[in-house]
Amino acid sequence: MKLRIILSALLMCAVLCACSKQESSQQEYYQIVTDPPTEAVETEPNGAQRYVKTAKEESFEAEEKSGAKEKATYKLPKITADSKDAEKINSEIIKKYEKDFETAQSQIDSGKALSVSELNYESYLTDIVLTIVITRTESDHTVSYSVYNYNVEKNKSLDNKGIAQYMKRDYDEIKSTVKSALEDDYVSKFKYENFKKDYYINYEKTLSDDNIENSSLFFDNSGSFCAICKEFASVGKGEFNVKIKVSLE
Repeated sequence: MKLRIILSALLMCAVLCACSKQESSQQEYYQIVTDPPTEAVETEPNGAQRYVKTAKEESFEAEEKSGAKEKATYKLPKITADSKDAEKINSEIIKKYEKDFETAQSQIDSGKALSVSELNYESYLTDIVLTIVITRTESDHTVSYSVYNYNVEKNKSLDNKGIAQYMKRDYDEIKSTVKSALEDDYVSKFKYENFKKDYYINYEKTLSDDNIENSSLFFDNSGSFCAICKEFASVGKGEFNVKIKVSLE
């Protein structure tokens, strides 16, 4: 009788040990498959990054005679598509801004302050329209922009009329809406009582057909329809580049 009890106890112990090992193995397995990977995973670039890369980038540090230091980074984009229009845009960008790099180095060598404090770009992709906006900021805070629109499907550059055609809207209608948005922005900032000198001359110049025609249409990073235009006023340098959002009904 005692022998049977001992054998039963040994058998039960063996079963419990086997179950414990099985549970331990299963727990270890689940831990392995649910732990996140520790190595970085390479991903494909999204949106505009698939079509744009930095073509030229350089950092500058100017030290004036007073000992004050100023740092700035200049960066220019390049459309990576293999097309004549992309090549034309890339060449135009380099031709327009390459002198700033040379001037900055010359100013550093002669101990002068940088005349351009920032040169940078942003790129957006809205459907098939790639937009590059280059921002150039001078030391006196004067800001200028260059806008380039490119159809990534047809590998063609887009001017303002091309943007209107893409939107399937009448170009004259778009210009009229831009003019209205620009007028709202202008009168909200430049009040007659504060800028009486040549107010109406500057007002009419701002809203002139030529100024509206020379505006740059584009879509921003949220897909909103925008325009970059000039505003004229009897203050500072007398003209300013502004970004405005345009609402089309």
